[in-house]
Order: sequence, then structure tokens, then C-alpha cells
Amino acid sequence: MKKAGLFDQGPLRWYRWGLLFGLVAGGAWLLWAVRAILLPFIFALVLAYLLAPTVDGIVRYARINRVAAIFAAYALVGVTIAVAAIYLIPLLLQESLEVIHLVPNLVTGAQSGWNAWLIRFHQAPIPPAARNAITQTGAHLQGKLWAALRQVISAMFGLVPGVVSVVVAPVLGFYLLKDLDRVRARFWQVVPVNWQEAVYKLGFDVDGALSGFIRGQLLVALAVGLLSTVWVAMLGIPFSALIGVVAGVTDVIPYVGPIAGAIPAVLLGLNRSPLIALYAGAGFVAIHQLEGTVIAPKVVGDSVGLHPLAVIFAILAGGELAGVAGLLLGVPLAAVLKVVLSHLYNRVVIALDRPSSGSVE
Repeated sequence: MKKAGLFDQGPLRWYRWGLLFGLVAGGAWLLWAVRAILLPFIFALVLAYLLAPTVDGIVRYARINRVAAIFAAYALVGVTIAVAAIYLIPLLLQESLEVIHLVPNLVTGAQSGWNAWLIRFHQAPIPPAARNAITQTGAHLQGKLWAALRQVISAMFGLVPGVVSVVVAPVLGFYLLKDLDRVRARFWQVVPVNWQEAVYKLGFDVDGALSGFIRGQLLVALAVGLLSTVWVAMLGIPFSALIGVVAGVTDVIPYVGPIAGAIPAVLLGLNRSPLIALYAGAGFVAIHQLEGTVIAPKVVGDSVGLHPLAVIFAILAGGELAGVAGLLLGVPLAAVLKVVLSHLYNRVVIALDRPSSGSVE
């Protein structure tokens, strides 16, 4: 007899499909409507996703209950962060305090240099038309600079809800990890038996795409941080470790991250000479061009199975549709969408192309 397939479900199959798509569409609309409160839950899901294999392994090999395994996993993460902090935090804190004390001198030096340049500009024998053109261009660039600075400051204040969400996420993640087995069992009870193999394969591929994205993004951020540190140190700009950490951490936010990472290097370079500041800015532009056109599309694209052009398109489209959140989630959502569409193609198009008559011998 021919084995029952996904589309061989009798006269009610279209009703079932309609009900399924209606539920999915309704759930998507609900999530979009309450998107303002979803950030801590998203962080909790990411945390639970990352720690679930560790918790499962502790339960399996240590033979302890799941709650104790979750606390053990949290303790392991805490110890890892503490060990890293012992070596990094004192250096970064010292450099941060020195930067804070240096800021007034930087502002005063920049203002003095700007005033001296204005005096030389007005004393130079420049034709009136050229002088007016330069003045208008300078005013235009100054306006653009202040607008960009305001956007960066606004984005930094916009990170406050994210910080609160990061604090709340471990609590929410604990409950997700605690009830993960129950959620899995209830999920498989809902999925029809003849769908379970396909759904399992889909979940396996989605898991591979998401874990690949996380690994790829961490590698890209590490590469940008190291390149930034080396370049700033080569120019003799102080606080190279702090600048590298800022560049690597903010690199997870496309477009906003490169600006936030370059500003400290350029300002500290101005304290030495305008030429050093120019070299610092040019180096950051080169690093992020290399990242945007080679490193990220190649590393992240290979990890999630997306073409480099698809990675760039996902980032741009995400930023256009949902701002900073879209920039962060564009690539992983594109990877998940690719996996889902691939499975749908195999289940729908290929299934429909097969001869409907005949039986399996």
C-alpha cells in the first residue's frame, strides 16, 4: 500500500491547512503587536538555546535533577565570566578611568585646533567664490557630523532597555530550561504522527543554521576586535585594548557598531595629530569594509548556508523594516526562512510532481 503522505489526508486536508496557516498568521500578528515587550523573552530564548545542551549533558552524566543542572550551568558560565573579568576588567577599568580624565583635554585641544584652522582659513588668499563654497561645505559637513553624533547617542540610550532585558533574561531562561522537557513532550503530542519525521528534520536544520550564525557572528566580532586593537596599537594611540573591546562588542550591531568603535580611536588620535586621527579613521573604514564585504558574508554566510549577497540583503532589509532589532535579527531570520522554504519546497513541489496514481510495491 502507498504510504500516507503530508498531502494525503482525505477531504479535510485543505481545511487543516487553512486552520494551520490561520493559527500561524494569528500568532505572527500577535507577536508583532506586542513586540515592544518581547526583548527580554528573546534574550531568554537565546540563553536557553545556548545552555540547553550543557544542561542536558549535566543531567545525563552527573545524574542530578534538572534544577540542580541549571544552577550548575549558570555557575559554570559565571565562573567563566569571572575568570575573564579577573584578567580583563582591571585593565579595561584603568584605561576607562584614564579616558574619562583625558576627555576635557581632548575637547579643549580639538576646539583650539579648530579655532587655529579657522584663523588660517580666513587669512589665506582664497577667491571669494571658493571661500563661500568651502564655508558652505564645512557647514554642511558639520551638520551631518552633529546629526550622526546625535544618532549614536540616541542609539546608546536605546540600549538601556536591552541592558534591563539582559538582567531579566537569566530568570526567564531558568524557567524555560526547567520546563524544556515538558515543552518538548507537549509539542510532540500536538504534531501529527505522520508529520513528526519532517518536523524533526526541519528543527534539526534550523538548529544547525542558528548555531552556525552564533558561531560565525562571534568569530567576526573577535576578528574585528583584534584587527582594531592591532591597528590602534600600531598608530601609537593609547588604550588600544579598550578600543578593541568596544569595536568587537559593538560590531554585533551593523552600521551603528563601526561608528561607535571608530569614534574613540579618532578622538584619541586627534590628541596626537590630525594625521594620526585620519589614519585611525581610514583604518576603521578599511577594517569594516573588509568585514562587510569579505569576512562577515563569508564566515556568517558559510555558517548559515547563505550566499554573501543574501547576508548583505538580509542586514539591509532588517534595518529598513525593524531598525536596530532588524539589523541584529535579519541574518538569523533569513537563515531560518531559507531552511523552512527548502523543506516546504521538498514537501510541496516535489510531492506534487510525483505521479499520484500507482502504488508502492
